[in-house]
Amino acid sequence: MTPNTLALPGALSGKPFLGTLLLLVACFVVLSGCAKPHVAPPPEAELPPPPPPSREQTARPPARPAPPRGPVAAGWTMRPITEREINKLSAMDPELTYGNVIEILARLNIKARYYIPNYLQDGTPLKVPNDFRAFKNWTPLPRIIPEVSDVPRFILIAKDIPFLGWYEYGRLKGDTQVCIGKKDNWTEEGFYRILEKDADHFSRSYPNEYGEPTPMPNALRIYATVWIHTGDVVGGYCSHGCINLPLAQSIRLFNWADTQTRVLVVSSLNDLRPKLAALSPQLEEAAASGGLPDPRRSVPGNQ
Repeated sequence: MTPNTLALPGALSGKPFLGTLLLLVACFVVLSGCAKPHVAPPPEAELPPPPPPSREQTARPPARPAPPRGPVAAGWTMRPITEREINKLSAMDPELTYGNVIEILARLNIKARYYIPNYLQDGTPLKVPNDFRAFKNWTPLPRIIPEVSDVPRFILIAKDIPFLGWYEYGRLKGDTQVCIGKKDNWTEEGFYRILEKDADHFSRSYPNEYGEPTPMPNALRIYATVWIHTGDVVGGYCSHGCINLPLAQSIRLFNWADTQTRVLVVSSLNDLRPKLAALSPQLEEAAASGGLPDPRRSVPGNQ
């Protein structure tokens, strides 16, 4: 007797059946589990906040205040002025520094600048500009004198101001407040030429309070015993006849001038044009004397 066996239909017992079975198993594996399981991506990590800016990044230079705009008022008023007022001016206009304001007041009041701080503290009335902006580059002298446009070096002294200016070919190169003779005729009108230069001159005519010769540095003699030199400018009319200049300006003038430099002293600026017209022959001679190179005749590239 044969053992019991499972009889398969003929259609399932052959090789075609095995191929079909293997194909089904493969499909089942692919569809059910061999592929990687789907994993949800992790949530995006939150970025940390940016670091606070450094002191170098946040620190900015303080903005300079712009000069005030608006019309500039000319003229001046006689009144006291305080250092506090000057500091306010400097805060409003960076060009009006304390030193610049002191210089403006010194020029306008015909004083050496070292006197001005004392006047501020004492409440002494001074000529105070109605608007300091109008006096940043102020001068009472003409900036151009056409009549001396051919003269290399020319010095103008106006007694009524009193101010001194030096010119190259008719153009103002520098100016300063000065002190001239206490009496009107102690500094005489006239057309002169610098006769001597002496950087360390001493007066033999007017000794000081100790009976010693008075120092007159940076001295330029224009006639007799009258010199242009460094001196104490306590006001417009304080000398025996010499023309006293503040120290810094006297050094500049002394270094600039030579013994060919012409000097004109007038009682008033109103007299300037008539005087120059009468001096036409002398001015022609001064023009022919040479000196500084004429910038109008300079050739580019040959300076």
